[in-house]
Amino acid sequence: MSCLVRIDNYRDSFTDSEKKIADYIVQNAESVVKLTIHELASETDVSPSTITRFVRRLNYKSFSEMRVELARSIDNSIVSDFNKVIQWSKTMDELSQCFISTITSVCEDVLNLNDLSKFEQATDWIKDSDIVYLFGVGASSLIVEDLQQKLMKLNKRCIFNIDSNFGVQNAVLTRENDVVFAVSYSGRTKEVNIAVRRAKKNGAKIVSITRYGRTPLSELSDLCIYVPNVEQSARLAAIFSRYAQMFIVDILFVNYAKRIENKPEQLLSEYRSLLGTLKE
Repeated sequence: MSCLVRIDNYRDSFTDSEKKIADYIVQNAESVVKLTIHELASETDVSPSTITRFVRRLNYKSFSEMRVELARSIDNSIVSDFNKVIQWSKTMDELSQCFISTITSVCEDVLNLNDLSKFEQATDWIKDSDIVYLFGVGASSLIVEDLQQKLMKLNKRCIFNIDSNFGVQNAVLTRENDVVFAVSYSGRTKEVNIAVRRAKKNGAKIVSITRYGRTPLSELSDLCIYVPNVEQSARLAAIFSRYAQMFIVDILFVNYAKRIENKPEQLLSEYRSLLGTLKE
């Protein structure tokens, strides 16, 4: 079990000081592996002995052991530069296997980070809502569009505009019986957070799909569905975080299909028939 997953699993048992340490590690994993125990204590404003107790609560023998495990987790999951990806192996077959292995690991981490009750709750809110509003820009807009298309195939009313300015304006239309899905890996996308803040003011329920940790978006959300911290903030492309987000979308889609009164296969058949008329 990776260090970050351990932190999530033990979070409920942490003291306030330990939660402060946990939040700092989750949000600054890359820099923590370079710190001494005294430097981490200084950064989190706790004593070195508190760090030691925190480490032992995670079932590590020492701070050094935890730091090594954290570094190993980062090495296994973080891809900060595309050149690093293509240098994974010398053959296409080996590269493909590295990709498959990492994608599998990322999807498993999604399930480790999120209790299944989160997906159940989000699905209930979709089912009971009048309209599903979706917000996401850049790479996140691909995730949002995928969720929109899947829900619309099952006759769920969805509103999304790839233009972030119109997205913010759409937030003005939200009401208490609506649910918002906001996608932002960093949790700090200005256009998304402005829209979410307005929707929350209007009484809409907020579901975010974002990286694990405390961010402006997670603070605004009623329900956070986390993806693992698999991309550095200075990454060239959102590679593996995209797979994690798509995995979440697929789980929501299947769960919603199981909840609706109409048979999903009938709705999907009608949808394909309608599209077929475009080819006539």
